[in-house]
Amino acid sequence: MPRPSKADERRKELLPLVARAFSELGYRRATTAELAARCGVQENVLYRLWPDKKAMFVAAIEFLFWKRMEKWNSVLEETSPKESRVSRLIELTGKNLGEQGLYQIIFAALSETDEPDVKQALQRLYRRYHDRVKTEISRHREQLCDQDVANDDDTAWALIGLAAFMNIAHDLELMSSRKREQLFSTIAYLVLNGAPN
Repeated sequence: MPRPSKADERRKELLPLVARAFSELGYRRATTAELAARCGVQENVLYRLWPDKKAMFVAAIEFLFWKRMEKWNSVLEETSPKESRVSRLIELTGKNLGEQGLYQIIFAALSETDEPDVKQALQRLYRRYHDRVKTEISRHREQLCDQDVANDDDTAWALIGLAAFMNIAHDLELMSSRKREQLFSTIAYLVLNGAPN
């Protein structure tokens, strides 16, 4: 198996810093000079790793997904076979709404969808989230759910939409952290399992 290149290793090292800068500043305000300063490198180092700022931003969007999947996988490894994996993810999401502010990259990207590369990166991000959530929903329903509920595809989109709104509520301080967690969990379980009879 070929060794990763030094450029790949360096990108991996700097990407969390680049993503943090984009989450705090947005796309337009994050200059390459600012990105370089936050990474502790000269601008030309960033340009050796990525062709332009847009490529850095697209990489930050990708990073957001893989960072979340890393967290999910860690939690799911600790889930016993008798536990519902999707329930663990609902619990994790409810507790971590607004965590680290990295979701703000998505908000910044939404204002840049006239750029085809950014729009495609967002589409990939949401399709990957959807596929992963749908897989966990299907597994949950095969094992634990016998009620007539919305199909797995629609349920996955509903849960993703709910999480997105809860992040907006976080940014706008519409409700306390505890209230967001409770509301997210209550609605997520209703969408997942259907209303009790």
